[in-house]
Amino acid sequence: MCGMNRVALYDQGMNPAQTFPHALYVHLPFCAALCTYCDFASEVYASARAQRYLDALEKEMSVRVKAVGHSAPDAFAPRTIFLGGGTPSALNLPELQRFFSILKQHVDVSRVEEFTIEANPGSTEPAKLEFLLAQGVNRISFGVQSFQPHLLKLLGRVHGASQGREAVRMARAAGFKNVSIDLMHGLPTQSQDDLRRDLDEALALGTDHLSAYGLIYEDGTPLTNAVERGTVVALAETEENTHYVTVMETLERGGLPQYEISNYARPGREAQHNLVYWRNEAYLGVGVSAASFVGFERTVNFIAMDSYMKAAEASGDAIDSRETLDASARARESLILELRLARGIDPNEFCARWGVNPLVGSVAFETFLREGIMERMPDGRVRISRAGMPVADGVLAEFV
Repeated sequence: MCGMNRVALYDQGMNPAQTFPHALYVHLPFCAALCTYCDFASEVYASARAQRYLDALEKEMSVRVKAVGHSAPDAFAPRTIFLGGGTPSALNLPELQRFFSILKQHVDVSRVEEFTIEANPGSTEPAKLEFLLAQGVNRISFGVQSFQPHLLKLLGRVHGASQGREAVRMARAAGFKNVSIDLMHGLPTQSQDDLRRDLDEALALGTDHLSAYGLIYEDGTPLTNAVERGTVVALAETEENTHYVTVMETLERGGLPQYEISNYARPGREAQHNLVYWRNEAYLGVGVSAASFVGFERTVNFIAMDSYMKAAEASGDAIDSRETLDASARARESLILELRLARGIDPNEFCARWGVNPLVGSVAFETFLREGIMERMPDGRVRISRAGMPVADGVLAEFV
């Protein structure tokens, strides 16, 4: 058990990793086209909307960054920045130039160690890549999803297989030393051979980091609607689990060991920004639908574009919901997030951070240990086992 005095200390805000953010997320919601599986806050790019959005983002950033700065001894100087969406690379070069002008007006980027941008292969071009590098962006993540034409069509992607390959090569030629790609598995009509070819292509490109996501059928998306109508047949759960194991085994053999449920990297290339989330450390998010975790308060911005822009334009405050987590809720949430990592948790370290260990006395935990779905390591760490990884989401749900 953990000493309750630690809970009191952390409730008083004496853990800076949890109370002051060193990570910034910016949501840029525009895409060339909307994918059939996606339910993120995004919309098809239009110049007028992009200009208005950047106006709103500038207003929000000026307010939110100033508020964060009041709790710090100096200006907001994050160690990681992540530009996500949507597809940030959907903005044209003048719009990207304006965005970075806004960013650098309000944020001290001199201490950034990892600066990531998500990009679509179809909107990647040398001029943009050169500009991004000049602005300090040092990591690029391509939403490839697949190199198989029939799967790209199924997903509604607007790029072809050759563009996925060329985008990676283009980024390397421009000077990017840290390149990540996203692939998907468990797709309708996706065979084991399809998946192996995708993985082999990613490895052949010298990818530093790979996010391999199992398809989730989100309510209201075109792909989910097609499955419900019976025009598309989802893979059986056993096939989806087989896909997951294929991903693990193939990437580990290729030099990208698994470090999180859906993420694989060459040693030293793990996504430092995302590790902030999985360690449940503080971060600031700006833009439509962006979430923040600052001072133990979780906030989420308006998800609808028009609602977000109207709120940001009016006052700079576009927060739609707030929740302050007490010590018990923080510990439970942190357990679920940290167990996503292949390294699992060290019970002593966890107690030192959160003052309590939710696994103590947990019937679900003891059951998972007996079934081999979770395991204790010789050094005392606790983690989801290799056998449990394909069903990790169900395991974590038991600790909510």
